[in-house]
Amino acid sequence: MFTVKGVDPSGRSMTFACGTDEQAMEKTWELQRRGFRDVVVVDAKGQEFGAAAFERSLDIDWD
Repeated sequence: MFTVKGVDPSGRSMTFACGTDEQAMEKTWELQRRGFRDVVVVDAKGQEFGAAAFERSLDIDWD
């Protein structure tokens, strides 16, 4: 289980639960497109990653 947290454009802190790392990555992209700031991902071990660091940790092959 992954948790994605961010602050919406009006300043409210929001949290979203995601079942997989791919879902968490997609949620970070969605939130950033919607203007959320301070987007972070918390993994099952409780480690917190900024959105960019989480994306790098997934080692996504863009080709």
